[in-house]
Formats: sequence, structure tokens, C-alpha cells
Amino acid sequence: MLRDAPNAHVALMFNKAWRWLTAQLGGKPPDQLRLRVHRDPKYPSSWLPVYTLGQQPRLEIQIYLEADNEAAAPCWIAAAEIAGAPMVKTVIGVRDAKTGTFAADNPLPPRHLSTVSLHFLVDGPPPLVGEPFDALVILTDHAGARHSVKVTMHE
Repeated sequence: MLRDAPNAHVALMFNKAWRWLTAQLGGKPPDQLRLRVHRDPKYPSSWLPVYTLGQQPRLEIQIYLEADNEAAAPCWIAAAEIAGAPMVKTVIGVRDAKTGTFAADNPLPPRHLSTVSLHFLVDGPPPLVGEPFDALVILTDHAGARHSVKVTMHE
């Protein structure tokens, strides 16, 4: 009978059983928000040096992520940062699946894959020419949980 069930149903049952077993053994349940660099070429992550007269150099960084909310409830992104980078400004946007617009107050719907736009202005010089820019991006959700993903951008 199990072999006749759709793959999604089997995966859901396995995931539920795994969470129960993990909780019974006193372990930490798996993260319900999974992040990865967006794979669609229309959402490229990039960086750009910004130089202004009389100010130190800054870096403008645009990162697009795919956020998979595996929880049964919506999730909101409350904050975003790049580990070790002195932030000047951060703009967060979550793409609404119906309208296609990005807004900070859009939720990550439950059991749904969403696009997250992160725009950072950071104090500091750009990477050396030809060197990749590595960033550990940390998102904080509305419940205070922190989720991270490593992003590597090339010139």
C-alpha cells in the first residue's frame, strides 16, 4: 500500500516520523526554514563598490535567496545581516507569489518556496579584482530563530 502513495505523501510521513523520533531522543528538530542562493538567472546576486567624496568605501550587495518554509505556519523575516560586516543599511523583501511584488511585510507562506531579496550597504572596501566575495547571510525570523546560508559571488 505504501508503494502506491504519491512520493510527496511518503516524504511528508517520513519527515513527520523523523521529527517525532528526534524529539523523543532529545535532539534538536531540523530547521523549518531552508535557505539557498536563488538558481534562476533573473535573480542574480551581485556586489558593487560605492565611492563617495570624503567617506570611506562602501559595498552595495544584492542577494536573492530561495526560502523554503517547511513549517505549518507563515514566517516573516524580521532582520538580515552579513556576519562580520558593518551594516549601514539593510532592505528585505519577500516576493508575493500572486502579485510578484517584493515587500518586507510579505510572509513566507507555509510549505511553500519563496524568493527573498536582500539589499545591503556595508562599510568597507570591495574584494580584490578576480577574488570571489564570500558572505555568511543570517536571517532572523519573527520568532527570533536565526537561519544562515553561505553565499559566494564572483565579479
